[in-house]
Amino acid sequence: MRFNFGTSSSGYRPLPQYKTCLNDLPSTRRSKAGRLAKCIVGGTALLAAAGLAAHYLVPSLDSLGYKTGQGPPPDKVLTTHQLQALQPSNRSISVGGDRRLRIFMPADSPHINLCKSVMSAVALGYPAPILLNWGGEFNRPEWHLAGSHIAKLESLLSVIENMLSLAEGEDGDVHQDDLAVLVDAYDIWFQLPPSVLIQRYHQLNREADERVRQQWDDAQGFAADFPIQPPKQSILVTAAKDCHPKSDSGSDPHYSHWPESPMPSDMYGHGTDKVLTMPFDPARKFKKIRPRCVNSGMIMGTMGSLRDALIRAKAKVETVAHRGRQLWSDQALFGEVIGDQEMWREWVRELGTTWNGTASENYLSRLPADVRNIAKAAMKGERFEYGIGLDYSFGTIPPTCSAEEDGYFVKINDKEALKQESAKAGVPDGEVRVKGVPAELDQVGVGSKHLSGIKWGDASLYTDFFFGVTPVGIHHNAYVNNLKSTRLNEWWSKMWFYPQLRNLVAQALLPMDARNTIRPLARIPAQEGGQVTKYWTPKSDLRNRMVKVFEPASLDVKSGGSFTSIEWEGVCQQSGQKPWHEELFGDKKGPWQL
Repeated sequence: MRFNFGTSSSGYRPLPQYKTCLNDLPSTRRSKAGRLAKCIVGGTALLAAAGLAAHYLVPSLDSLGYKTGQGPPPDKVLTTHQLQALQPSNRSISVGGDRRLRIFMPADSPHINLCKSVMSAVALGYPAPILLNWGGEFNRPEWHLAGSHIAKLESLLSVIENMLSLAEGEDGDVHQDDLAVLVDAYDIWFQLPPSVLIQRYHQLNREADERVRQQWDDAQGFAADFPIQPPKQSILVTAAKDCHPKSDSGSDPHYSHWPESPMPSDMYGHGTDKVLTMPFDPARKFKKIRPRCVNSGMIMGTMGSLRDALIRAKAKVETVAHRGRQLWSDQALFGEVIGDQEMWREWVRELGTTWNGTASENYLSRLPADVRNIAKAAMKGERFEYGIGLDYSFGTIPPTCSAEEDGYFVKINDKEALKQESAKAGVPDGEVRVKGVPAELDQVGVGSKHLSGIKWGDASLYTDFFFGVTPVGIHHNAYVNNLKSTRLNEWWSKMWFYPQLRNLVAQALLPMDARNTIRPLARIPAQEGGQVTKYWTPKSDLRNRMVKVFEPASLDVKSGGSFTSIEWEGVCQQSGQKPWHEELFGDKKGPWQL
Protein backbone atom coordinates (compact mmCIF):
# COMPACT_ATOMS: atom_id res chain seq x y z
CA MET A 1 0.00 0.00 0.00
CA ARG A 2 1.04 3.59 -0.53
CA PHE A 3 0.17 6.89 1.01
CA ASN A 4 -2.71 8.68 -0.63
CA PHE A 5 -1.81 12.18 -1.76
CA GLY A 6 -3.51 14.59 -4.09
CA THR A 7 -5.79 17.56 -3.78
CA SER A 8 -8.86 17.53 -1.60
CA SER A 9 -12.19 19.04 -2.58
CA SER A 10 -11.33 21.97 -0.36
CA GLY A 11 -8.35 22.85 -2.47
CA TYR A 12 -5.47 21.61 -0.38
CA ARG A 13 -3.72 18.29 -0.02
CA PRO A 14 -4.94 15.82 2.61
CA LEU A 15 -2.69 14.63 5.39
CA PRO A 16 -0.58 11.62 4.48
CA GLN A 17 -2.58 8.45 4.89
CA TYR A 18 -2.76 5.06 3.33
CA LYS A 19 -5.33 4.22 0.71
CA THR A 20 -7.99 2.09 2.34
CA CYS A 21 -11.07 0.43 1.01
CA LEU A 22 -14.09 2.02 2.64
CA ASN A 23 -15.66 -1.38 2.80
CA ASP A 24 -12.93 -2.36 5.25
CA LEU A 25 -14.02 0.20 7.79
CA PRO A 26 -15.37 -1.32 11.00
CA SER A 27 -19.12 -1.59 11.24
CA THR A 28 -21.62 -3.28 13.52
CA ARG A 29 -21.69 -7.03 13.90
CA ARG A 30 -24.83 -7.25 11.77
CA SER A 31 -23.77 -4.90 8.97
CA LYS A 32 -22.40 -7.65 6.74
CA ALA A 33 -25.62 -9.54 7.09
CA GLY A 34 -27.47 -6.35 6.35
CA ARG A 35 -25.53 -5.79 3.16
CA LEU A 36 -26.09 -9.42 2.15
CA ALA A 37 -29.76 -9.01 2.81
CA LYS A 38 -29.85 -5.99 0.51
CA CYS A 39 -28.36 -8.09 -2.26
CA ILE A 40 -30.91 -10.83 -1.61
CA VAL A 41 -33.70 -8.29 -1.74
CA GLY A 42 -32.44 -7.12 -5.11
CA GLY A 43 -32.46 -10.64 -6.48
CA THR A 44 -35.82 -11.47 -4.97
CA ALA A 45 -37.37 -8.44 -6.61
CA LEU A 46 -36.53 -9.93 -9.98
CA LEU A 47 -38.21 -13.23 -9.12
CA ALA A 48 -41.23 -12.28 -7.06
CA ALA A 49 -44.12 -9.88 -7.39
CA ALA A 50 -43.49 -6.41 -6.03
CA GLY A 51 -46.38 -6.66 -3.64
CA LEU A 52 -45.17 -9.92 -2.14
CA ALA A 53 -41.66 -8.53 -1.73
CA ALA A 54 -42.96 -5.41 -0.04
CA HIS A 55 -45.06 -7.51 2.31
CA TYR A 56 -42.15 -9.58 3.57
CA LEU A 57 -39.17 -7.29 3.13
CA VAL A 58 -40.65 -4.02 4.39
CA PRO A 59 -42.89 -5.20 7.22
CA SER A 60 -45.32 -3.12 9.17
CA LEU A 61 -44.76 -1.89 12.70
CA ASP A 62 -46.96 -4.68 14.05
CA SER A 63 -44.78 -7.42 12.64
CA LEU A 64 -41.29 -6.01 12.01
CA GLY A 65 -40.46 -9.06 9.99
CA TYR A 66 -42.51 -11.58 11.95
CA LYS A 67 -45.67 -13.44 11.07
CA THR A 68 -48.91 -12.10 12.46
CA GLY A 69 -49.00 -12.48 16.21
CA GLN A 70 -45.28 -13.19 16.49
CA GLY A 71 -43.90 -9.63 16.41
CA PRO A 72 -41.86 -8.21 19.25
CA PRO A 73 -43.77 -6.82 22.23
CA PRO A 74 -44.24 -3.04 22.36
CA ASP A 75 -41.33 -2.49 24.77
CA LYS A 76 -38.99 -4.13 22.25
CA VAL A 77 -39.76 -1.53 19.57
CA LEU A 78 -38.61 2.05 19.20
CA THR A 79 -40.88 4.18 17.05
CA THR A 80 -39.78 6.99 14.76
CA HIS A 81 -40.59 9.53 17.46
CA GLN A 82 -38.59 7.63 20.08
CA LEU A 83 -35.63 7.30 17.74
CA GLN A 84 -35.72 10.99 16.90
CA ALA A 85 -35.50 11.75 20.62
CA LEU A 86 -32.12 9.97 20.65
CA GLN A 87 -30.64 12.29 18.01
CA PRO A 88 -27.48 13.91 19.43
CA SER A 89 -27.48 17.67 19.68
CA ASN A 90 -23.88 18.14 18.55
CA ARG A 91 -23.45 19.89 15.24
CA SER A 92 -20.93 20.31 12.49
CA ILE A 93 -18.19 22.85 13.11
CA SER A 94 -18.44 24.19 9.55
CA VAL A 95 -20.49 27.19 10.60
CA GLY A 96 -18.32 29.87 9.03
CA GLY A 97 -17.64 33.40 10.18
CA ASP A 98 -15.00 34.82 12.53
CA ARG A 99 -13.74 32.64 15.37
CA ARG A 100 -10.99 32.77 17.99
CA LEU A 101 -8.26 30.32 18.99
CA ARG A 102 -7.17 29.92 22.62
CA ILE A 103 -4.40 27.82 24.14
CA PHE A 104 -4.67 26.44 27.68
CA MET A 105 -1.96 24.76 29.76
CA PRO A 106 -2.45 23.19 33.21
CA ALA A 107 0.56 24.30 35.29
CA ASP A 108 1.12 24.93 38.99
CA SER A 109 4.69 26.24 39.23
CA PRO A 110 7.46 27.88 37.19
CA HIS A 111 9.90 25.60 35.39
CA ILE A 112 12.24 25.76 32.43
CA ASN A 113 10.19 23.04 30.71
CA LEU A 114 7.03 25.12 31.10
CA CYS A 115 9.02 28.04 29.70
CA LYS A 116 9.98 26.01 26.62
CA SER A 117 6.39 24.94 25.98
CA VAL A 118 5.08 28.48 26.29
CA MET A 119 7.87 30.09 24.29
CA SER A 120 7.52 27.61 21.43
CA ALA A 121 3.87 28.61 21.14
CA VAL A 122 4.54 32.34 21.36
CA ALA A 123 7.40 32.26 18.83
CA LEU A 124 5.18 30.52 16.27
CA GLY A 125 2.38 33.05 16.54
CA TYR A 126 -0.07 31.23 18.78
CA PRO A 127 -2.11 33.29 21.24
CA ALA A 128 -0.33 33.58 24.59
CA PRO A 129 -1.26 30.47 26.62
CA ILE A 130 -3.60 30.71 29.58
CA LEU A 131 -2.35 28.79 32.62
CA LEU A 132 -4.88 26.72 34.57
CA ASN A 133 -4.84 25.48 38.18
CA TRP A 134 -1.80 27.69 38.87
CA GLY A 135 -2.72 27.94 42.53
CA GLY A 136 -3.88 24.33 42.81
CA GLU A 137 -7.47 25.51 43.18
CA PHE A 138 -8.85 22.37 41.58
CA ASN A 139 -6.64 19.86 43.39
CA ARG A 140 -8.01 17.31 45.86
CA PRO A 141 -5.27 16.88 48.50
CA GLU A 142 -6.61 13.56 49.74
CA TRP A 143 -6.53 12.00 46.25
CA HIS A 144 -3.63 10.28 44.52
CA LEU A 145 -1.28 12.89 43.01
CA ALA A 146 -3.46 15.42 44.87
CA GLY A 147 -6.02 14.96 42.13
CA SER A 148 -3.89 17.16 39.87
CA HIS A 149 -4.56 15.08 36.76
CA ILE A 150 -8.32 15.25 37.24
CA ALA A 151 -7.93 18.98 37.95
CA LYS A 152 -6.62 19.34 34.41
CA LEU A 153 -10.11 18.67 33.03
CA GLU A 154 -12.03 20.42 35.80
CA SER A 155 -10.02 23.62 35.41
CA LEU A 156 -10.57 23.60 31.64
CA LEU A 157 -14.31 23.28 32.19
CA SER A 158 -14.22 26.15 34.66
CA VAL A 159 -12.43 28.57 32.32
CA ILE A 160 -14.64 27.62 29.36
CA GLU A 161 -17.82 28.12 31.38
CA ASN A 162 -16.47 31.41 32.65
CA MET A 163 -15.67 32.64 29.15
CA LEU A 164 -18.96 31.50 27.66
CA SER A 165 -20.85 33.24 30.46
CA LEU A 166 -19.27 36.46 29.16
CA ALA A 167 -20.04 35.71 25.53
CA GLU A 168 -22.72 38.37 25.47
CA GLY A 169 -20.29 40.92 26.86
CA GLU A 170 -19.59 44.30 25.34
CA ASP A 171 -16.68 43.18 23.16
CA GLY A 172 -18.29 39.95 21.92
CA ASP A 173 -14.92 38.21 21.98
CA VAL A 174 -16.12 34.71 22.90
CA HIS A 175 -18.24 32.30 20.89
CA GLN A 176 -19.17 28.69 21.51
CA ASP A 177 -17.61 27.79 18.14
CA ASP A 178 -14.24 29.29 19.06
CA LEU A 179 -11.46 26.71 19.26
CA ALA A 180 -9.86 25.76 22.57
CA VAL A 181 -6.66 23.70 22.73
CA LEU A 182 -5.56 22.07 25.98
CA VAL A 183 -1.96 20.82 25.95
CA ASP A 184 0.31 19.41 28.62
CA ALA A 185 2.41 22.24 29.96
CA TYR A 186 5.77 20.69 30.77
CA ASP A 187 6.58 18.34 27.88
CA ILE A 188 5.06 19.69 24.65
CA TRP A 189 6.81 21.85 22.06
CA PHE A 190 5.12 23.48 19.07
CA GLN A 191 7.07 23.47 15.78
CA LEU A 192 4.50 24.50 13.15
CA PRO A 193 2.26 27.60 13.20
CA PRO A 194 -1.43 27.67 14.20
CA SER A 195 -2.62 27.67 10.59
CA VAL A 196 -1.44 24.06 10.28
CA LEU A 197 -3.06 22.92 13.51
CA ILE A 198 -6.39 24.53 12.64
CA GLN A 199 -6.46 23.18 9.07
CA ARG A 200 -5.62 19.67 10.24
CA TYR A 201 -8.27 19.85 12.93
CA HIS A 202 -10.93 20.60 10.34
CA GLN A 203 -9.61 18.05 7.88
CA LEU A 204 -9.42 15.25 10.44
CA ASN A 205 -12.96 16.03 11.54
CA ARG A 206 -14.21 15.79 7.96
CA GLU A 207 -12.46 12.46 7.50
CA ALA A 208 -13.96 11.17 10.75
CA ASP A 209 -17.43 12.34 9.71
CA GLU A 210 -17.10 10.35 6.49
CA ARG A 211 -16.03 7.20 8.35
CA VAL A 212 -18.95 7.46 10.75
CA ARG A 213 -21.39 8.13 7.90
CA GLN A 214 -20.17 5.01 6.12
CA GLN A 215 -20.59 2.96 9.29
CA TRP A 216 -24.15 4.28 9.58
CA ASP A 217 -24.86 3.37 5.95
CA ASP A 218 -23.33 -0.10 6.30
CA ALA A 219 -25.56 -0.81 9.27
CA GLN A 220 -28.71 0.47 7.56
CA GLY A 221 -31.59 -2.00 7.27
CA PHE A 222 -33.96 -2.39 4.33
CA ALA A 223 -35.54 1.05 4.60
CA ALA A 224 -33.91 4.44 4.11
CA ASP A 225 -34.13 7.60 6.22
CA PHE A 226 -33.09 6.15 9.58
CA PRO A 227 -34.13 8.92 12.02
CA ILE A 228 -30.81 9.15 13.89
CA GLN A 229 -28.29 10.95 11.72
CA PRO A 230 -24.56 10.14 11.94
CA PRO A 231 -22.78 12.28 14.54
CA LYS A 232 -20.44 15.09 13.56
CA GLN A 233 -17.01 15.36 15.14
CA SER A 234 -15.94 18.57 16.85
CA ILE A 235 -13.48 17.37 19.53
CA LEU A 236 -10.09 15.95 18.56
CA VAL A 237 -7.84 14.08 20.99
CA THR A 238 -4.37 12.72 20.36
CA ALA A 239 -4.15 8.94 19.99
CA ALA A 240 -1.86 6.42 21.68
CA LYS A 241 -0.49 3.00 20.81
CA ASP A 242 -0.86 1.66 24.34
CA CYS A 243 -4.27 1.68 26.02
CA HIS A 244 -3.21 3.03 29.40
CA PRO A 245 -4.40 3.27 32.07
CA LYS A 246 -7.38 0.98 32.30
CA SER A 247 -9.96 0.40 35.02
CA ASP A 248 -7.31 0.41 37.78
CA SER A 249 -7.41 4.21 37.48
CA GLY A 250 -11.00 4.27 38.69
CA SER A 251 -12.27 4.90 35.15
CA ASP A 252 -13.07 2.35 32.44
CA PRO A 253 -12.69 3.48 28.81
CA HIS A 254 -14.17 0.18 27.51
CA TYR A 255 -11.53 0.00 24.77
CA SER A 256 -12.97 -3.21 23.34
CA HIS A 257 -15.80 -1.11 21.87
CA TRP A 258 -13.56 1.51 20.24
CA PRO A 259 -13.08 1.56 16.45
CA GLU A 260 -10.01 0.09 14.87
CA SER A 261 -7.47 2.50 13.44
CA PRO A 262 -8.26 3.55 9.85
CA MET A 263 -4.56 3.23 9.05
CA PRO A 264 -3.64 0.09 7.05
CA SER A 265 -3.21 -3.28 8.67
CA ASP A 266 0.41 -3.55 7.45
CA MET A 267 1.52 -0.07 8.45
CA TYR A 268 4.46 -1.34 10.49
CA GLY A 269 5.16 -4.25 8.17
CA HIS A 270 5.17 -7.83 9.45
CA GLY A 271 3.69 -8.00 12.92
CA THR A 272 1.59 -4.85 12.72
CA ASP A 273 -0.81 -4.74 15.70
CA LYS A 274 1.08 -7.52 17.45
CA VAL A 275 2.24 -6.82 21.00
CA LEU A 276 5.90 -7.75 21.21
CA THR A 277 6.55 -10.47 23.79
CA MET A 278 10.27 -10.00 24.46
CA PRO A 279 11.07 -6.29 24.39
CA PHE A 280 13.97 -5.05 26.46
CA ASP A 281 11.78 -2.22 27.70
CA PRO A 282 8.03 -2.63 28.48
CA ALA A 283 6.96 0.48 26.56
CA ARG A 284 8.38 -0.95 23.37
CA LYS A 285 5.86 -3.80 23.49
CA PHE A 286 3.49 -1.53 21.60
CA LYS A 287 5.94 -0.29 18.96
CA LYS A 288 4.02 -1.93 16.09
CA ILE A 289 0.51 -1.13 17.31
CA ARG A 290 -1.56 1.27 15.22
CA PRO A 291 -2.76 4.03 17.58
CA ARG A 292 -6.42 3.65 18.56
CA CYS A 293 -6.55 4.62 22.24
CA VAL A 294 -6.59 7.99 23.93
CA ASN A 295 -3.67 10.17 24.95
CA SER A 296 -4.71 13.37 26.68
CA GLY A 297 -1.58 15.34 25.81
CA MET A 298 -3.76 17.43 23.49
CA ILE A 299 -7.52 17.92 23.57
CA MET A 300 -8.90 20.34 20.99
CA GLY A 301 -12.43 21.35 20.15
CA THR A 302 -15.05 24.04 20.03
CA MET A 303 -15.77 25.75 23.32
CA GLY A 304 -19.37 24.58 23.33
CA SER A 305 -18.58 20.96 22.53
CA LEU A 306 -15.79 20.79 25.09
CA ARG A 307 -18.01 22.30 27.75
CA ASP A 308 -20.62 19.59 27.23
CA ALA A 309 -18.09 16.74 27.24
CA LEU A 310 -16.31 18.11 30.30
CA ILE A 311 -19.60 18.46 32.17
CA ARG A 312 -20.07 14.75 31.54
CA ALA A 313 -16.56 14.05 32.87
CA LYS A 314 -17.14 16.19 35.95
CA ALA A 315 -20.37 14.34 36.71
CA LYS A 316 -18.38 11.11 36.74
CA VAL A 317 -15.85 12.66 39.14
CA GLU A 318 -18.58 13.81 41.50
CA THR A 319 -20.26 10.40 41.45
CA VAL A 320 -17.00 8.70 42.38
CA ALA A 321 -16.20 11.26 45.08
CA HIS A 322 -19.67 10.84 46.58
CA ARG A 323 -18.96 7.12 46.93
CA GLY A 324 -15.72 7.83 48.77
CA ARG A 325 -13.51 6.64 45.93
CA GLN A 326 -10.85 8.33 43.79
CA LEU A 327 -9.85 8.85 40.19
CA TRP A 328 -6.24 9.56 39.28
CA SER A 329 -6.06 9.71 35.47
CA ASP A 330 -7.54 12.46 33.33
CA GLN A 331 -6.65 10.30 30.34
CA ALA A 332 -8.73 7.35 31.51
CA LEU A 333 -11.55 9.65 32.67
CA PHE A 334 -11.88 11.31 29.27
CA GLY A 335 -11.41 7.88 27.74
CA GLU A 336 -14.46 6.69 29.66
CA VAL A 337 -16.51 9.53 28.18
CA ILE A 338 -15.35 8.42 24.73
CA GLY A 339 -16.02 4.78 25.56
CA ASP A 340 -19.59 5.58 26.57
CA GLN A 341 -19.98 7.42 23.28
CA GLU A 342 -18.67 4.45 21.27
CA MET A 343 -21.03 2.04 23.03
CA TRP A 344 -23.93 4.41 22.31
CA ARG A 345 -22.96 4.46 18.64
CA GLU A 346 -22.72 0.67 18.62
CA TRP A 347 -26.26 0.39 19.97
CA VAL A 348 -27.64 2.98 17.54
CA ARG A 349 -26.07 1.21 14.57
CA GLU A 350 -27.72 -1.98 15.81
CA LEU A 351 -31.06 -0.18 15.80
CA GLY A 352 -30.37 0.87 12.22
CA THR A 353 -30.05 -2.73 11.05
CA THR A 354 -33.73 -3.40 11.83
CA TRP A 355 -35.14 -0.02 10.78
CA ASN A 356 -38.11 -0.66 8.48
CA GLY A 357 -39.25 2.88 7.77
CA THR A 358 -41.42 3.28 10.84
CA ALA A 359 -39.62 1.63 13.76
CA SER A 360 -36.65 -0.46 14.90
CA GLU A 361 -36.35 -3.55 17.05
CA ASN A 362 -34.69 -2.96 20.41
CA TYR A 363 -33.82 -6.33 21.91
CA LEU A 364 -31.49 -5.27 24.70
CA SER A 365 -30.83 -8.87 25.68
CA ARG A 366 -28.86 -9.29 22.46
CA LEU A 367 -26.42 -6.55 23.43
CA PRO A 368 -23.27 -6.88 25.56
CA ALA A 369 -24.02 -5.97 29.17
CA ASP A 370 -22.08 -2.68 29.11
CA VAL A 371 -23.78 -1.56 25.88
CA ARG A 372 -27.14 -2.57 27.33
CA ASN A 373 -26.57 -0.27 30.30
CA ILE A 374 -25.78 2.64 27.98
CA ALA A 375 -28.92 1.92 25.92
CA LYS A 376 -31.15 1.87 29.00
CA ALA A 377 -29.74 5.16 30.25
CA ALA A 378 -30.05 6.75 26.79
CA MET A 379 -33.73 5.80 26.60
CA LYS A 380 -34.20 7.65 29.90
CA GLY A 381 -32.74 10.80 28.37
CA GLU A 382 -29.07 10.55 29.31
CA ARG A 383 -26.66 11.93 26.72
CA PHE A 384 -23.61 9.99 25.51
CA GLU A 385 -22.71 11.47 22.10
CA TYR A 386 -20.22 14.35 22.23
CA GLY A 387 -18.58 14.31 18.81
CA ILE A 388 -15.19 13.13 20.10
CA GLY A 389 -12.61 11.43 17.90
CA LEU A 390 -8.90 10.65 17.73
CA ASP A 391 -6.03 11.94 15.64
CA TYR A 392 -5.16 8.60 14.06
CA SER A 393 -2.79 10.31 11.61
CA PHE A 394 -0.35 11.67 14.23
CA GLY A 395 -0.58 15.06 12.53
CA THR A 396 -1.27 17.27 15.56
CA ILE A 397 0.81 16.72 18.73
CA PRO A 398 1.18 12.94 19.00
CA PRO A 399 2.84 11.14 21.91
CA THR A 400 6.32 9.71 21.47
CA CYS A 401 5.80 6.94 24.00
CA SER A 402 5.97 3.56 22.19
CA ALA A 403 7.18 5.53 19.15
CA GLU A 404 10.59 6.41 20.54
CA GLU A 405 12.53 5.81 17.32
CA ASP A 406 9.72 6.42 14.81
CA GLY A 407 10.70 10.02 14.18
CA TYR A 408 13.59 12.47 14.20
CA PHE A 409 14.63 15.89 12.93
CA VAL A 410 15.11 16.19 9.19
CA LYS A 411 15.02 18.81 6.45
CA ILE A 412 12.21 17.75 4.17
CA ASN A 413 13.93 19.06 1.04
CA ASP A 414 16.90 16.78 1.79
CA LYS A 415 15.79 13.62 -0.03
CA GLU A 416 18.87 11.64 0.93
CA ALA A 417 18.40 12.46 4.61
CA LEU A 418 14.75 11.42 4.38
CA LYS A 419 15.78 8.11 2.89
CA GLN A 420 18.43 7.46 5.52
CA GLU A 421 16.26 8.42 8.48
CA SER A 422 13.29 6.40 7.19
CA ALA A 423 15.52 3.33 6.91
CA LYS A 424 16.99 3.96 10.35
CA ALA A 425 13.50 4.15 11.85
CA GLY A 426 12.64 0.82 10.25
CA VAL A 427 9.98 1.85 7.74
CA PRO A 428 9.13 -1.34 5.77
CA ASP A 429 10.75 -1.94 2.37
CA GLY A 430 12.94 1.14 2.68
CA GLU A 431 9.95 3.30 1.74
CA VAL A 432 10.06 7.08 2.12
CA ARG A 433 6.57 8.14 3.13
CA VAL A 434 7.31 11.84 3.57
CA LYS A 435 6.22 13.48 0.33
CA GLY A 436 7.16 17.09 0.77
CA VAL A 437 6.54 20.18 2.85
CA PRO A 438 3.14 20.07 4.59
CA ALA A 439 0.59 21.55 2.20
CA GLU A 440 -1.08 23.45 5.04
CA LEU A 441 1.95 25.75 5.10
CA ASP A 442 1.00 26.99 1.63
CA GLN A 443 -1.73 29.30 2.93
CA VAL A 444 -0.80 32.93 2.36
CA GLY A 445 -1.97 36.00 4.20
CA VAL A 446 -2.41 34.17 7.50
CA GLY A 447 -0.44 33.98 10.72
CA SER A 448 2.41 36.09 11.99
CA LYS A 449 4.25 38.12 9.37
CA HIS A 450 7.60 37.39 10.98
CA LEU A 451 7.23 33.75 9.87
CA SER A 452 6.51 34.61 6.23
CA GLY A 453 10.13 34.24 5.17
CA ILE A 454 10.68 30.80 6.70
CA LYS A 455 11.68 28.19 4.11
CA TRP A 456 10.03 25.22 5.72
CA GLY A 457 11.59 22.64 3.44
CA ASP A 458 15.02 23.68 4.67
CA ALA A 459 14.07 23.85 8.35
CA SER A 460 14.94 21.03 10.72
CA LEU A 461 11.54 19.56 11.60
CA TYR A 462 10.65 16.57 13.75
CA THR A 463 8.95 14.09 11.41
CA ASP A 464 7.34 10.68 11.95
CA PHE A 465 8.66 8.46 9.17
CA PHE A 466 6.01 5.74 9.52
CA PHE A 467 3.11 8.17 9.18
CA GLY A 468 5.04 10.32 6.72
CA VAL A 469 3.90 13.42 8.55
CA THR A 470 5.52 16.41 10.22
CA PRO A 471 3.35 16.98 13.30
CA VAL A 472 2.42 20.38 14.64
CA GLY A 473 4.25 19.65 17.87
CA ILE A 474 6.21 17.07 19.85
CA HIS A 475 4.92 15.44 23.03
CA HIS A 476 7.92 14.27 25.04
CA ASN A 477 6.39 11.39 26.98
CA ALA A 478 8.90 8.76 25.80
CA TYR A 479 9.90 7.67 29.27
CA VAL A 480 11.96 4.52 28.53
CA ASN A 481 15.66 4.76 29.38
CA ASN A 482 14.99 8.21 30.80
CA LEU A 483 14.41 9.52 27.28
CA LYS A 484 11.88 12.11 28.40
CA SER A 485 14.23 14.15 30.56
CA THR A 486 17.14 13.60 28.17
CA ARG A 487 15.21 14.88 25.17
CA LEU A 488 13.69 17.80 27.07
CA ASN A 489 17.25 18.91 27.79
CA GLU A 490 19.13 17.92 24.65
CA TRP A 491 16.59 18.29 21.85
CA TRP A 492 15.71 21.92 22.51
CA SER A 493 18.70 23.10 20.49
CA LYS A 494 17.53 20.91 17.57
CA MET A 495 14.29 22.87 17.14
CA TRP A 496 14.36 24.92 13.94
CA PHE A 497 13.62 28.17 15.76
CA TYR A 498 16.31 27.81 18.45
CA PRO A 499 19.03 29.95 16.79
CA GLN A 500 16.60 32.84 16.33
CA LEU A 501 14.24 32.26 19.25
CA ARG A 502 14.95 35.53 21.06
CA ASN A 503 14.14 37.56 17.96
CA LEU A 504 11.04 35.50 17.09
CA VAL A 505 9.60 35.93 20.58
CA ALA A 506 10.37 39.65 20.57
CA GLN A 507 8.53 40.15 17.29
CA ALA A 508 5.60 38.03 18.42
CA LEU A 509 5.19 40.09 21.60
CA LEU A 510 5.15 43.50 19.94
CA PRO A 511 1.84 45.22 20.75
CA MET A 512 -0.66 45.62 17.96
CA ASP A 513 -2.09 49.01 17.11
CA ALA A 514 -4.22 50.66 14.43
CA ARG A 515 -1.23 50.92 12.11
CA ASN A 516 -0.80 47.16 11.97
CA THR A 517 -2.71 44.95 9.60
CA ILE A 518 -4.00 42.12 11.74
CA ARG A 519 -4.06 38.84 9.85
CA PRO A 520 -6.14 35.78 10.68
CA LEU A 521 -4.38 32.76 12.16
CA ALA A 522 -6.01 30.49 9.59
CA ARG A 523 -8.64 30.52 6.90
CA ILE A 524 -10.90 27.51 6.29
CA PRO A 525 -12.69 27.32 2.90
CA ALA A 526 -16.47 27.36 2.85
CA GLN A 527 -18.20 23.98 2.88
CA GLU A 528 -21.33 23.20 0.87
CA GLY A 529 -22.47 26.72 0.22
CA GLY A 530 -21.46 28.05 3.63
CA GLN A 531 -19.11 30.91 4.37
CA VAL A 532 -15.37 30.99 4.96
CA THR A 533 -14.24 30.52 8.56
CA LYS A 534 -11.45 32.78 9.80
CA TYR A 535 -9.66 32.20 13.08
CA TRP A 536 -8.17 35.12 14.98
CA THR A 537 -6.15 35.87 18.08
CA PRO A 538 -8.46 36.88 20.99
CA LYS A 539 -8.97 40.62 21.29
CA SER A 540 -7.46 40.60 24.77
CA ASP A 541 -4.17 39.39 23.25
CA LEU A 542 -3.99 42.41 21.00
CA ARG A 543 -3.92 44.65 24.06
CA ASN A 544 -1.79 42.43 26.30
CA ARG A 545 0.31 39.67 24.77
CA MET A 546 1.63 38.24 28.04
CA VAL A 547 0.87 34.79 29.43
CA LYS A 548 -2.15 34.88 31.72
CA VAL A 549 -3.28 32.91 34.75
CA PHE A 550 -6.95 32.05 35.16
CA GLU A 551 -8.18 32.50 38.72
CA PRO A 552 -11.70 31.14 39.37
CA ALA A 553 -13.90 33.22 41.63
CA SER A 554 -15.29 30.03 43.12
CA LEU A 555 -15.27 26.39 42.14
CA ASP A 556 -19.06 26.34 42.37
CA VAL A 557 -19.92 29.17 39.99
CA LYS A 558 -19.63 29.48 36.22
CA SER A 559 -18.64 33.14 36.09
CA GLY A 560 -16.69 35.74 37.98
CA GLY A 561 -13.19 34.42 37.33
CA SER A 562 -10.31 36.69 36.42
CA PHE A 563 -7.22 36.64 34.22
CA THR A 564 -3.93 37.98 35.57
CA SER A 565 -0.81 38.56 33.48
CA ILE A 566 2.36 36.86 34.64
CA GLU A 567 5.93 37.95 33.87
CA TRP A 568 8.43 35.62 32.25
CA GLU A 569 10.32 35.23 35.52
CA GLY A 570 7.16 33.84 37.06
CA VAL A 571 6.75 31.32 34.26
CA CYS A 572 10.35 30.30 33.64
CA GLN A 573 12.55 30.77 36.70
CA GLN A 574 12.65 27.84 39.08
CA SER A 575 14.16 28.58 42.47
CA GLY A 576 17.77 27.52 42.80
CA GLN A 577 18.28 26.94 39.07
CA LYS A 578 20.46 28.85 36.62
CA PRO A 579 18.92 31.88 34.88
CA TRP A 580 16.21 30.67 32.54
CA HIS A 581 17.32 32.78 29.58
CA GLU A 582 20.66 30.94 29.41
CA GLU A 583 19.07 27.57 28.66
CA LEU A 584 16.13 28.90 26.69
CA PHE A 585 18.03 31.09 24.22
CA GLY A 586 21.59 29.82 24.51
CA ASP A 587 22.85 32.92 22.71
CA LYS A 588 24.90 34.51 25.52
CA LYS A 589 23.09 37.81 25.04
CA GLY A 590 22.09 38.15 28.66
CA PRO A 591 18.69 38.51 30.33
CA TRP A 592 15.49 38.87 28.37
CA GLN A 593 14.53 42.40 27.36
CA LEU A 594 11.74 43.65 25.13
